[in-house]
Amino acid sequence: MNFILQGHFLLYDLETSYEVIVYTGDKRGAGTDSQVYITLFGNNGKRTEKIHLKKSNNKDPFERNQVDKFCVNGDYIGELTKLHIEHDNTGRLSGWFLDQIIVTDLSDPETTYFTTCNQWLAKDEGDGQIFRDLILSKQSSGIKQDNQYKITVYTGSQKDAGTDADVFITLYGDVGETDAIKLDNRNNNFEAGKKDDFTIECPTIGELNQILIAHNNQGFAPSWFLDRILIEDVNAHHIYEFPCNRWLAKTEDDKQIARFLYPKISTDHEKHPTTTMHTDDGDKINAGTDSRVYIIIHGKDSSSSQIFLNDKKFEKNSVDKFTIYAPNNLSPLTALDVGHDNSGFASGWYLDKAIIECPITGIKQTFPCNNWLADDEGDKLTERRLKEDLSLRKIHRPSMPWHIWVYTSDKKGASTNAQVILVLYGDNGRSRNIKLQRNSDTLQQGHCDQFKVDINDVGIPYKLRVSLNDKNLSTSWHLDQIEMDNLKTNQEYIFHCGRWLSKTEDDKQIITGKCLFNTCNWTFDNSLKSLIVFV
Repeated sequence: MNFILQGHFLLYDLETSYEVIVYTGDKRGAGTDSQVYITLFGNNGKRTEKIHLKKSNNKDPFERNQVDKFCVNGDYIGELTKLHIEHDNTGRLSGWFLDQIIVTDLSDPETTYFTTCNQWLAKDEGDGQIFRDLILSKQSSGIKQDNQYKITVYTGSQKDAGTDADVFITLYGDVGETDAIKLDNRNNNFEAGKKDDFTIECPTIGELNQILIAHNNQGFAPSWFLDRILIEDVNAHHIYEFPCNRWLAKTEDDKQIARFLYPKISTDHEKHPTTTMHTDDGDKINAGTDSRVYIIIHGKDSSSSQIFLNDKKFEKNSVDKFTIYAPNNLSPLTALDVGHDNSGFASGWYLDKAIIECPITGIKQTFPCNNWLADDEGDKLTERRLKEDLSLRKIHRPSMPWHIWVYTSDKKGASTNAQVILVLYGDNGRSRNIKLQRNSDTLQQGHCDQFKVDINDVGIPYKLRVSLNDKNLSTSWHLDQIEMDNLKTNQEYIFHCGRWLSKTEDDKQIITGKCLFNTCNWTFDNSLKSLIVFV
């Protein structure tokens, strides 16, 4: 911005310079030969004249997957709020796929404005429009435009779940998106039951709202069963979880090898831990419901959004258990809203009570209802706000969320059908018995099985006990190793074993292995058919 001294007054010369960075998308035919124009809008209805974007840092502007930088002059309009971008539909190839735009008023270079388009400006594509009005988001230079994301990919443990194909990821945020990034490191990645870690660097794209994960269907065994992806925004100290639990395969499921994934209600495990809810359906005629049931949980200072419970049937005189994600700062709850969408053949529902337990705070609350949620019963309400019966409140030792990976050895007869029980010991005491929920496909020879559990806070672990609960004296299991991640502290513990849990195998001697930080000593207790690990 320029200043003019006139008499005793300092006047503004209402013109400034803007840096405009334009990202053309990476799609077939995305580039344009048309003339492109931009108009900027500020507060109080101020706007620039239409500005011709013609002097790019590139010889041919607006080519596919290209970034063009322009320095233009325009009216000073203060803080920017939105822009209008258009082209004149001339040239041999006029259609244009615009990815995003970054604008900086060079009189205030510490503030940058972002907007994402991700649409066609074309007469023969999309909605046929050749202009877009886009909202600008302000970002201070105090936030780095170069950001680091840590990506953890979990391949399922199903048979043939791993892939030999090249895997690519695209991140989408509220201020932009990345290019397709190949996930690759020096390891043999994407094997069945394994987790793979990658670190990428790219411009800041804001809060993540979706990702695109895909592979190129190359290699001897390209089919891939993806369990989930965790992404940590290092600068923002936030973790997102993107569940998948589907095949990316030409021969499985819907035959797709690319999927858009969306974050869970929350995946910042410290702020949004697992919460357990029990619903107790009443013992009345037609008490069950076919409708989609939802809850809203209320704390002292804030509330959750509407959380739909999964597809259980809510049958008469039954108890249904759910695992949900919600901020732990809501516990203890001040109220609980329960409702349904009134869909299905038998929508009416009689709810006896709901029980909410937050492992992180250790608080278990009971919310009596004893009423219908039905448009043809009682007061015809399908949503009710429930209050806690304080006399039934229970408080346990707080818990922490953990991920556990159990590796069964690739030895003949290594599999087991027995119940595995863990006990973790730390400087604050021992955990309760941790029963690993399993099915017929878990704890099989050469496989890794993944579990998420809540464990009462034991402090810094120093010992892990692993045992089999089975009366069959011939039951055996060869355990390779166990990995445990504390999702609150981000500490990882790796316990190497390589031994049998069996009354008929092994020499029952003390052995030594290595864990992530120091030495682990495993002892075998024949009477308990268990291994005890000292860290």
